[in-house]
Amino acid sequence: MLTTTAVVLCGLVLAISAVSKLRSKSDYADFVASVPAFGIPARWTRLFAVLTVAAESVTAALLLASVFAGYWPAVAGLVLAVGLFAVLTVVVWRAVSRRSGAVCRCFGRARITLAHRHVVRNAFLLATAALGLVALSVVDGTADPAALWLAAAVGVVGAVLVVRFDDLADLVAGPV
Repeated sequence: MLTTTAVVLCGLVLAISAVSKLRSKSDYADFVASVPAFGIPARWTRLFAVLTVAAESVTAALLLASVFAGYWPAVAGLVLAVGLFAVLTVVVWRAVSRRSGAVCRCFGRARITLAHRHVVRNAFLLATAALGLVALSVVDGTADPAALWLAAAVGVVGAVLVVRFDDLADLVAGPV
């Protein structure tokens, strides 16, 4: 069940992230323009942006397909998610620690300067993917269908909370 929650949560977060960057030329251009603030050299900016969106898309497709297709897409998707979230956590941490003024374009047009809470959010996603992968390797895979639906629903709610994280954090702690 933990695997189902992790697969749905991470898959939806990555799918929404990729779609938000690709939904228009201006959204993609804004994302590409935000990349240098993460310490990526100018000559690698476009490649980094393309690889980020491609990695998000492929990983999301594997994770969401695994809900229906089974074990191997889940393994591949969770392994990729662990790697991707590890890279994103380090990149965001680096930008925050350097006070680069990098903005969060994770889910579209937001112009929120990255802060430590974004590092925590990414570390949470990394931990979720890693726990899902561990659970996949130690659980026998037979679960009550109702429990799987509940786990998937928890994943959907978790994804919504992650995507709306900045709004929730502003309510609790105030703006960055």
